[in-house]
Amino acid sequence: MNEQVTLHNQMLDALLLDYTTGSLSRPLELLVETHIAMNPSSARALQLMLKLGGVLLEDIEPVSMSEGALDKVMRQIEQDNDNQINMPRIPNRTPKRPIDTLLPQKDCKKSWRRIGIGVSEHIIDFGDELGKASFYRIAPGRSVPSHHHEGAEITLVLEGGFTDEFGSYGPGDISIHEAGSEHQPVADNDGECLVFAVNEGNIRLTGPLGRVISMIIN
Repeated sequence: MNEQVTLHNQMLDALLLDYTTGSLSRPLELLVETHIAMNPSSARALQLMLKLGGVLLEDIEPVSMSEGALDKVMRQIEQDNDNQINMPRIPNRTPKRPIDTLLPQKDCKKSWRRIGIGVSEHIIDFGDELGKASFYRIAPGRSVPSHHHEGAEITLVLEGGFTDEFGSYGPGDISIHEAGSEHQPVADNDGECLVFAVNEGNIRLTGPLGRVISMIIN
């Protein structure tokens, strides 16, 4: 196993661990839940983490809770439920994955914005404080302009696949790029690539084409 694969596996394990502790943002929770539904290996790893967490809890010395602690927790749960995003259901389709509740129909032109040759985007509004979350459709063999990440990017492949400078990814795979990384995903030739990506920082286009697009946008 090469160094890049080892690093990616470590970052994926860290992402799953953060999910078990409830420390992920809502977009990343949804991404991980969908990944688990599509990837049996990660589902087993998550179950093991939960079991280990249960064993560790049994070994912790009990402590007394402050007066009203339970009421405070219950109020917080109710508040979180009230603040959850209202996810629209897709008519005449039963979701098989958690993410499907947000995925628009591919033939709905109003839902998709063209951002390049063969590349379309549908933005999901979770609130600015949670980063940017989007679906991307990449036509077979087409590439996304080379870009630099100012924050971490976590991408889940839903359909098809793509390859970049760091590896190849298919349905159910997660690609993780830390802040400061740069890459150019290229969709596989055998079909359209559909991904769900969460960016925790801004994206800066690089390369000759990226600089031209940036000048037009700005």
